[in-house]
Amino acid sequence: MTTADDKLLTADDVADLMRVTRAWVCAETRRNAIPHLRLGRYVRYRRTATEAWMAQIERRPPENAR
Repeated sequence: MTTADDKLLTADDVADLMRVTRAWVCAETRRNAIPHLRLGRYVRYRRTATEAWMAQIERRPPENAR
């Protein structure tokens, strides 16, 4: 069962949420970096999974930290 907070988003919705371009979202999707669902020819992103993915990135140490 899904809630209003867990709705499916389009690439444009994710780009707006993250303040990036749609092209960046699509490229990261092709790399399988962003959690997504394939529904036939359509790609959708679950809001909660996208937010959890962003939180996981925030917790990572910077790549140049020693």
